[in-house]
Amino acid sequence: MLLSKVLRFKLYTCVLVTIALSFSFTNVSAQDGAKLFKTHCASCHKLDSRLVGPALSGVQDRWENEEDLIAWTINSTQYLRDNPNDDYAHNLFEEYNRMVMPPMPISEDEVRAILNYIANPDEGKEDQAAAPVADAGSAESQDDDASLYWMLAFIVLLLIVIKVLWDVKSSIKGLLREVKGDEEFTALDEQITESKPLGQALKEWAAGNKAIVALGIIAVVVVGLNVLYNGLMGIGVYDGYAPEQPIKFSHKIHAGDNEISCVYCHHSAEKGKHSNIPSAKLCMNCHTGIQEGSRWGKEEIAKIYEAVGFNPQTNEYDGPEKPIEWIRIHNLPDLSYFNHSQHVVAGGIECQECHGPVEEYDYPMQQYSTLTMGWCIECHRETEVKMNGNEYYDKLHAQLVEKYKEEGIEKFTVEQIGGLECAKCHY
Repeated sequence: MLLSKVLRFKLYTCVLVTIALSFSFTNVSAQDGAKLFKTHCASCHKLDSRLVGPALSGVQDRWENEEDLIAWTINSTQYLRDNPNDDYAHNLFEEYNRMVMPPMPISEDEVRAILNYIANPDEGKEDQAAAPVADAGSAESQDDDASLYWMLAFIVLLLIVIKVLWDVKSSIKGLLREVKGDEEFTALDEQITESKPLGQALKEWAAGNKAIVALGIIAVVVVGLNVLYNGLMGIGVYDGYAPEQPIKFSHKIHAGDNEISCVYCHHSAEKGKHSNIPSAKLCMNCHTGIQEGSRWGKEEIAKIYEAVGFNPQTNEYDGPEKPIEWIRIHNLPDLSYFNHSQHVVAGGIECQECHGPVEEYDYPMQQYSTLTMGWCIECHRETEVKMNGNEYYDKLHAQLVEKYKEEGIEKFTVEQIGGLECAKCHY
């Protein structure tokens, strides 16, 4: 009986160590502060200058304690409700037109990783600079390599557990042989081996450990349902999609380094439903004179010349024109209606809100947001409509102020002006 308890204790210990190490691996892999910052923060914040929200450099020094900052980051709306006497938080809320951050689906440890990156943004930059510029394919291979490393680590850990259990079994056999004697031990060992096939032994073990079996079945079902749910929810969601394009175009060089406005190229974003793909002739406004780029030299610009039939030797359009077969990145289903001008002009929404920090994207361009229905609804619930000084909303603003005058509300979210009505986006 004592030996059985010892064996069971060591078995449970090994299993618990395995689970703990697995969780620790997951936790470590989640603490990539730079990646988390780009995923959750970069659409509204820069480190050293104001974007939609304040610059984040030195943010830890502006808060009295880190725990409040973490709570604010995860759910600023809830923090304001729970801390009515926090003058700094409420003043910040007022300073940015009472526009709150949407609740963040991140843990406290992940927020700490982001704060660590904000405090030390230069860590690892030298290694990144020495490495070649990554494209979507190399990023995918890096993720695959990381997954392979974790799998190998798990296999090694599993082998260690098997070795420990084998040693425990050998030790118990040796002890039984010493206590029972060789003849009695041999007879007992043969009796156990011969009289109990593996299937029967498993049934007997399951019958005697019903609680463990039940927990195991529940765990398998929960994990299976979680995998199934995540798989279903991922259908048609393409955030991170970054296809190779026929011409390598760097948004970082154009929108970032040269500070070209988004609407200079995507001019119809302010005028209609769609944000246009710029014409190759628009590129020629600059590249008639700029015939060599800082990144790819003349190679990619030559593809533009070929498309418009331009001869750089004579500076004449004397060749045939050819269409550029761009690959579309952002695509909504036909059942959804989205109007760029309504958001950009009437709503005053920055391009980065939906497309991420485009000015930091080199090549290839990628889809930043999930563009799911839930993502749009959450934005409509949290985004304040910029009505003051906007003639488009003058009449509606007056009606809403009258409607909510008893509650003293003068600023309204998209939800309050009908932004969650089905027919607004589906027709």
